[in-house]
Amino acid sequence: MMVPVVSGETVPDGVRRIEAVTAAGIADTTTGVDVTVGVMDSGVDATHPDLNYVGGTTWSAASKKKTYDVTNPDVDYYGHGTHVAGIIGARNNGLGVVGVAAGIPLYSLKILDADGAGALSSAMDAVNWVASASGGQSRRIRIINMSFAGYVDPTSPDYQATLDMFCAPFNDANKAGVAIFAAAGNYGSSYRGYLPASCPSVMAVTAVDSTSNRPASFSSWLPDSATAADKATVMAAPGTAINSTISFSVDPSGYRELSGTSSATPHVAGVAATCIKSGTCAAGITGSQVYAALQAAASERRTLAGRPAFGFTGDPASTINGKYMGNMIWAKF
Repeated sequence: MMVPVVSGETVPDGVRRIEAVTAAGIADTTTGVDVTVGVMDSGVDATHPDLNYVGGTTWSAASKKKTYDVTNPDVDYYGHGTHVAGIIGARNNGLGVVGVAAGIPLYSLKILDADGAGALSSAMDAVNWVASASGGQSRRIRIINMSFAGYVDPTSPDYQATLDMFCAPFNDANKAGVAIFAAAGNYGSSYRGYLPASCPSVMAVTAVDSTSNRPASFSSWLPDSATAADKATVMAAPGTAINSTISFSVDPSGYRELSGTSSATPHVAGVAATCIKSGTCAAGITGSQVYAALQAAASERRTLAGRPAFGFTGDPASTINGKYMGNMIWAKF
């Protein structure tokens, strides 16, 4: 079901590009299946009136450089988590910007400090908590957005063992019905070795430059020689000059443009939220089955007759220099 965009809203280019907002309006998130999106990041500014903040839990340590930092999940001195949250679900309220899944409940899973630093072990602990019955599942968290990365050299002798160990809680969460989306990285190279994007149970998200309609110059990618199974866990979304909410401690206006695969990823997480909300991504399915629904929708849109062209130069229909960027996410639901 669609509802009109409230007068006074700014529709960011990325939201419009993936057709989350069309002439018919925007998806109605006030009805349907209960779903909450977990924002695993630097916190979410709970005072922001454009966000439906419903709670948070922290695994972060306070910054030693910025002595004013706190670990509270509803405080975001870095600003990154609040920016991500707005792309996912800024309210359709006539104020500021509108997100992909406007007004969706947002839960802060804080693992980064005021410098944007944190530990991969904190991410593992947070994912385990989300998958637990008394933790994230009691709060209906079925989606996690992760816009951060750590690196392990794929040529190191213990790479596979490290990957298996790190990815184990993500695999368990996926089987429990949690869809997990991670930034591919801003390194302009293969994202192999970057975690959590390299985990087989996580969907990696690459970035598209909306101006050139080509892969963003900074975006990491998957080698085109990768297996079909690996390609099933990568998608693309707008990632340049993305206007969204930001914590008031970073910008008193509460809004700012940022670029990166960090800004691309929440577009995909937002669409996943609408898929679950609509019932198309039904209760009881795995995270991987959510990914399959998103991929099917994107492939459908790219070849849909009678509609404006979709996709981008460098998508699966036109790969460039052996770089697989994935399908452009489509807000079908």
